[in-house]
Amino acid sequence: MKRILPKSIRWKISLPILLFGMVAGLGTGIYTYKTEIDKAVYTTEEKVNAAITFSDSAREYVRKTLRPVLFDFLSKAKGCIQEDFIPEGQSSSFFTASIFNMVNEKMPDFQLRQIAFRPINPKNEPKPEEAKIINFMKATNKKEYSGVVEINGQRYLVHAYGKVAEAGCMQCHYKRESMPKTLIAKYNPPYDPNWKVGELVGAVMVSVPFETIILRAQLNGLIRGLAVFGIFLGITAFILIALDRLVFKPVEELQRKAEEIAKGNVDEPIEVKSDDEIGRLAESFERMRVSIKKVMDLLK
Repeated sequence: MKRILPKSIRWKISLPILLFGMVAGLGTGIYTYKTEIDKAVYTTEEKVNAAITFSDSAREYVRKTLRPVLFDFLSKAKGCIQEDFIPEGQSSSFFTASIFNMVNEKMPDFQLRQIAFRPINPKNEPKPEEAKIINFMKATNKKEYSGVVEINGQRYLVHAYGKVAEAGCMQCHYKRESMPKTLIAKYNPPYDPNWKVGELVGAVMVSVPFETIILRAQLNGLIRGLAVFGIFLGITAFILIALDRLVFKPVEELQRKAEEIAKGNVDEPIEVKSDDEIGRLAESFERMRVSIKKVMDLLK
């Protein structure tokens, strides 16, 4: 069975160029689309890492700087003031949680939570999905977790960084009787936290609506992918138009003139429109027409 191929040289050249342009444009467009999605996820992860780094730095500052200074101040001011603990300056959890609340107000897409098992503040009690993540980190002996989690029917890109209880945490998070009176008056926890030094007790968790990231990235990727595809099609169209005007149409014109000469119509001159190969071919046809005309005139 013979292969079905176009007979016209126009299509023998144009069709492969057109197919190549479409395939290359489509492939590059799809690559651009996927790259845009990967870039969006990577950018979000970078923002999350920046938030976590800030959180760790803030907690470290409270533990190493603010807390010792305020403990010293409270010990010296004993009897002058009623407070025996200032959460805003001595509790790294309270300090960072307050900052997280402000960030959540200004960046609603970013949900930052500091959670722990048996917390003093009941608001820091982990939700079922969050508890699963902490238990997973404990079971696998990992300090970090990253993945897509479904919460209340909505998917979130979640990054969790485990928090290990330190010796400095025991004053507030071990026995209720040893807690500062200020914390008992503020939260009145009904149990002993019973944290243990070195135990993974909670996590700083950052979650971003996954659909928001993906939909925005898909839209940007679709626009850029279509733009790239359009550029390839435009280049392909430009090449085909140039070939049509510079090659195919002049060749077809020469073909028509040659057929006229073959029929004996040698009076109409062949116009030479260029100095390239097709122009020289037209010039050769013109010389042939003139020679044939002279012979025909002699035979009359």
